[in-house]
Amino acid sequence: MSTRRNTFLILGHLFLALGSASAVAALPTATVVEFYNTGLKHYFMTAVAEEATAIDGGSAGPGWVRTGGRFSAYQNAGDAAGLLAVCRFYGSIDIDPLTGLRRGPNSHFYTSDAAECAQVKLDPGWTYEGIAYYINPQTAGNCAAGTQKVYRSYNNGFVRNDSNHRYTTDLTVQQKMPAQGYSPEGVVMCAPLSAAQSDADMVRLLEQATFGPSAAALDHVRSVGVSAFIEEQLAAPASQYPVYPFFPFNKPDSCVNATSPPYDADSFCARDNYTLFQLQRQFFIQGATAADQLRQRVAFALSQLFVISGVEGGLNQPYGMAEYQQMLRNYAFDNFENLLTRVTLHPTMGKYLDMANNNKPTNGVQPNENYAREIMQLFSIGTVQLNLDGTPVLDASGKPVPTYDQSQITGFAHVFTGWSYPPQPGQIAKFNNVPYFVGQMQAFASNHDTSSKQLLGAMAPAGLTAEADLANAIHNIFMHPNVGPFISAQLIQKLVTGNPSPAYIARVATVFNDNGSGVRGDMKAVVRAILNDPEARGDLKIDPAYGKLREPVLYLLNTLRAFDGQSDGVYFQRVGGSLLQNVFNSPSVFNFYPPDYTVPATTALGPEFAIQNTSTALTRMNTANTMIFSAQIAPENTVIGATGTSLSMASLQALANDPAAMAAQLDALLLHGTMSQAMKNAIVTAVNAIPATDPLNRARTAAYLVSTSSQYQVQR
Repeated sequence: MSTRRNTFLILGHLFLALGSASAVAALPTATVVEFYNTGLKHYFMTAVAEEATAIDGGSAGPGWVRTGGRFSAYQNAGDAAGLLAVCRFYGSIDIDPLTGLRRGPNSHFYTSDAAECAQVKLDPGWTYEGIAYYINPQTAGNCAAGTQKVYRSYNNGFVRNDSNHRYTTDLTVQQKMPAQGYSPEGVVMCAPLSAAQSDADMVRLLEQATFGPSAAALDHVRSVGVSAFIEEQLAAPASQYPVYPFFPFNKPDSCVNATSPPYDADSFCARDNYTLFQLQRQFFIQGATAADQLRQRVAFALSQLFVISGVEGGLNQPYGMAEYQQMLRNYAFDNFENLLTRVTLHPTMGKYLDMANNNKPTNGVQPNENYAREIMQLFSIGTVQLNLDGTPVLDASGKPVPTYDQSQITGFAHVFTGWSYPPQPGQIAKFNNVPYFVGQMQAFASNHDTSSKQLLGAMAPAGLTAEADLANAIHNIFMHPNVGPFISAQLIQKLVTGNPSPAYIARVATVFNDNGSGVRGDMKAVVRAILNDPEARGDLKIDPAYGKLREPVLYLLNTLRAFDGQSDGVYFQRVGGSLLQNVFNSPSVFNFYPPDYTVPATTALGPEFAIQNTSTALTRMNTANTMIFSAQIAPENTVIGATGTSLSMASLQALANDPAAMAAQLDALLLHGTMSQAMKNAIVTAVNAIPATDPLNRARTAAYLVSTSSQYQVQR
């Protein structure tokens, strides 16, 4: 940056705290863009297109780059009612005659506060450069529907004897500014939202709250608004898995698969009753089409937290796994204590983690500790004590403080004694029942340990029945302060971003602890808080650590829904394993990937990247190629009623003669307006290389390039 007075330095950076889908009365007429100078370590923003172009061309000196930050504004006072003028000032630099050091801010300052503007005009160190643009008013830090918050932070000479402000609409970015030496100064402006910006936020919502945006879903959110859509989804009844027939735990010799056609419903007894094939198909069918999209997304997240797996003998039977997964759907928006109780007493969990037929101490044999350990480690509190924001509590030597020790594991193991499977049809209830997965496990007093037990910070009294002992123990876990941040963080990761800020976790955990009406563990309130949080909402996210890799299930269903596809679930069931996410067949209780996996060569959490490697990356591309360039993935003739899988390119084909418009449509629906110019140019070039007489392949090429791009596969 030149030392002469330069009007190219201003502040900026942006995020979006969108509270409603509705637009302000008048659409914005200006765009404020942000730059950063790597040498000066200064931020600058401008709403003057010519100025931005000049900076891009190097006229302002070396080192200036766009950050990607931007927000909307108005060029003129009459563009909308009640606008506020944003004053622009430049703080020049000079040389201190005593020290010879450069002094002064060498920076720009903006304010929409008339009193602040008048005060700065009186400061001889600042030169008033006029009105930069116009903005909407705010009230006590709140912005009206159809606008977004603009935050300001201030660095008073952190790098040199100068100062700099930054303005951003991205709360994630704002919260990280103190690490750069900036002090947060709160909300200083309200920026209007264009129709495209509102749409972008709605598309992001559909990525978080459904199995993927579609044109029809976007139209619906436009019509009702973001908040109303979330409430609709929270109120939607649970879709139902089919009731699969009971087959005995040990497969009869007569239950085999047919080897040659003709096939009927009984031709594949082994596949349909001793693998999860049919249930997995239904998962994908309902994920693509069922109305309760948010409930399904949360239940899928819970299935990766409260893991049971078909790799365990007996749990590969669809009748039992369907019962468990339906329970997660039914209780996804219930109270967490009820949910944890239902998980604990489900016979499939009893089988998977050895609580079923867990006997009191007998003949020197102690109770199995498997479930006792995992209910704490994985299902509720984790291994170290947490602050409200999910950061670990440290002892005097800086080491994390454990949440439990062997005494608690032993105590809970003794609590979880005396339970067995419900009886199979026609059998009597008894301890050591053979596995049966319909209903809840049943208690047997003679096999329950009634002694006192060590719990978390308390002793379970002696003499409790199995039912009372379990209820007391679940409540003891439920009330532990770790539960809020531990569960909230993982749900945020599954729905919104793999690397949530501590502040985001704290806001959601606060709602977990108290929904505003004194209720702890209200899952509906927790999900609402996750989706309405300002770090979830917004048209633009520029923090490099924000977002999440679309895990395989989401990648498949997102692509299907984006292109108005239809599927019988067979192809997705087949390819899931190749992508290392074979639904309901997690390799272990630790899920397909751990929540604390760090993206290689970074410090950012990115759980889904744990199953992304060279092989799965190529498989994603091959899968996209198969889906997009096939008229139809043929129906499986061994599946009754199979229809195959197909996508529709109709909406893109209509734009085949306008590659730029085709790229714009894909940008809006798949990337919520964040497609880079380089990517747009590549799409236009690739499409133009295909004859205009082949509109279908033009459409397919554009769709393939976007769906296989890193910009799409990392959901931001």
